[in-house]
Amino acid sequence: MACEDAAGSAVSQTSPAWACRCPAAAVAVALAVVVHAIGATGATGQQADAAGHPAPDAPTRAVDLEELAWIAGHWGGDAFGGQIEEGWFGPAGRSMSGSFRLVQDGLAVMYELLLLEQDDDGEIYYRFKHVGRGWEPWEEARLEYRLTALDGRKATFRSTAETPPPNAPWWFTYESPTSTELIVTIHGSTGGDPTVLSMKRR
Repeated sequence: MACEDAAGSAVSQTSPAWACRCPAAAVAVALAVVVHAIGATGATGQQADAAGHPAPDAPTRAVDLEELAWIAGHWGGDAFGGQIEEGWFGPAGRSMSGSFRLVQDGLAVMYELLLLEQDDDGEIYYRFKHVGRGWEPWEEARLEYRLTALDGRKATFRSTAETPPPNAPWWFTYESPTSTELIVTIHGSTGGDPTVLSMKRR
């Protein structure tokens, strides 16, 4: 799941210096830092993003990771001024692993390592990290989100942090209306409409 700034360009995450190492980020760094960067905190908490979009608190029933098998596959589309690809292995060992790549002007400028895990307590978590060219990390700690709702082929993941770091959304959804479509909707913390990534199966 990619990050962007308010102008829709992939940019640096936790360190402004990263913009100097990432050609795509250098163009956008003056505008913002990441997916709807720092915005609402404190009173807003995680009950709603700055635009007032509510986030569900918890699943209404126990969910097994196998119920997210529809995420598996090779997906791709256009976003952030380039081409995006996201691939997932199917469920095995209470996990699903995947990766994401953004290519701009013929050059891969950002990658994500993605992991869905069902822990011993039965909760399902989405954990990921960003890296740039040269395998440079964009954040020190992993980003962690808990599955809070599953409605058919639509899953909602909410940050486990009281206040998500500046490079992270408040929550996001994965939805697959048909077997050939994958839509990721990212709710940021600075307001405005959510960022929507629309991908097709490849």
